[in-house]
Amino acid sequence: MAGGHARRADDYKPTIWAAGAVVYRLRGDKPEVLLVHRQRYGDWSLPKGKLDRRESFKACAEREVLEETGVAGVVEEALGTVGYVTPAGNNKAVRYWLLRATEESFKPNSEVDKIRWLSPKKAARKASYGRDVALIRAGALMAKQRMPGTIYLVRHADAGNKKKRKKPDDVRPISKKGHEQVEALVTRLVRTPINGIISSPSLRCEQTVGPLAQRLGLKVKPSKRLRRDASPADVMRLIKKSRGTRTVMCSHRETIGPFIEHLADDPKVDVSSRLEWPKGSVWELTTRRGRVTRARFIPPG
Repeated sequence: MAGGHARRADDYKPTIWAAGAVVYRLRGDKPEVLLVHRQRYGDWSLPKGKLDRRESFKACAEREVLEETGVAGVVEEALGTVGYVTPAGNNKAVRYWLLRATEESFKPNSEVDKIRWLSPKKAARKASYGRDVALIRAGALMAKQRMPGTIYLVRHADAGNKKKRKKPDDVRPISKKGHEQVEALVTRLVRTPINGIISSPSLRCEQTVGPLAQRLGLKVKPSKRLRRDASPADVMRLIKKSRGTRTVMCSHRETIGPFIEHLADDPKVDVSSRLEWPKGSVWELTTRRGRVTRARFIPPG
């Protein structure tokens, strides 16, 4: 990330790293999802656990699934990283994969006393945590090879008055108000499974999404297709490369405005929101096969 950090960046640094999986099996052409019951917490959730020293996230997910459920399988796709705060007040980030079960041999253990194979709809109703529901739905759609994508197109947070600065505009940092908008953005998106974060190379854009990336253990990837002079076609090319994923993209008014207006002119895109893009706001774009099908405005927090 280009120089500078948002205020209280340490607040977003995870203290606990973990990995887990949406485990599924097919009954005919319909997937069933595995939930585990943890007697210690009395909850129903997806299998997950902390990383061992020098262990990769993917290896951790496979190990934890096997240890908790006795299920061995094939890791098929990355579903994204979710962050939340534990009951003890610690930040936690969990990276999830879609895992297709190939062998089953469950025995109650110190972590899990029972498991359930359920349809995605029943699993979503039974899951104790909302963050698991989004993962279950995404995993089920991916298992059916109908996975839609979601782009969170963010306008950078407030960066003060550019006319009062003598330095190049690309190094203009976000303001005190901007830091507050960044905190609201992290709160809004940290529980959503995120696969990647892409930003205009401008400092104010990188500072806007940097804390979210830190919280989820992801890197901010700069892209010239999100610069102030980028065209709607540039943004669409970037979206097509991110098909089937949940990706955060941060850009400028000069780029977001024409792009959203372009979508509004397309009869195949459902744009039911007012056409606006204030600083710190988000446009949530639903994609299928690399095309935007729906656009929804989310005001700044």
